[in-house]
Amino acid sequence: QLFAIFAFATCGGYSGELRLSVDCANKSESDFSIDIAFAYPFRLHEVDFDVPTCEGKRREKLSLIGDFSSSAEFFVTIAVFAFLYSLAATVVYIFFQNKYRENNRGPLI
Repeated sequence: QLFAIFAFATCGGYSGELRLSVDCANKSESDFSIDIAFAYPFRLHEVDFDVPTCEGKRREKLSLIGDFSSSAEFFVTIAVFAFLYSLAATVVYIFFQNKYRENNRGPLI
């Protein structure tokens, strides 16, 4: 149960940042402060950022590559189901323990 809580809490609320730098031949045109923020569900192809070009004041719009949302969402879904199952099993074992002692069909199922 604890693993399930930590699994979907850490993945579901995760956010990160990527820092890039642009190096041009002329060092005065270089920009060292490009910060790109991303978060769950990790659809990186939807994260856009502006990159300065070395030819002047023009900025080019780019995006990250990849879509890892299906893996992350699957992981969180399995963790939520594991948490709900362990919570339900705990409630059944605590509150219906006398039913288990009377009839053993429940534990066998």
